[in-house]
Amino acid sequence: MTEIKDAYKRRYKMRALGENGLNIVVSIPRVVIERQAEKYELTIEKFLEQFRAVAQYDNFEGVHYTFEKIKKGQEPALSS
Repeated sequence: MTEIKDAYKRRYKMRALGENGLNIVVSIPRVVIERQAEKYELTIEKFLEQFRAVAQYDNFEGVHYTFEKIKKGQEPALSS
């Protein structure tokens, strides 16, 4: 496993969700959301309403999460 320098590390339990465990759920640390909300000068509640998490993965080890603003009329999805 590649070690990322100058980063916090926390371990979280994963759990299956939905029909036949179609989605696997893992927590995002609250401090991550707090920092992002602060960056956009939003409360945590407003940030959660206006943004969604985006998982990026392919031919590299692990997964990289970012956040993107939800466009008007666009429903937040579990995956897309």
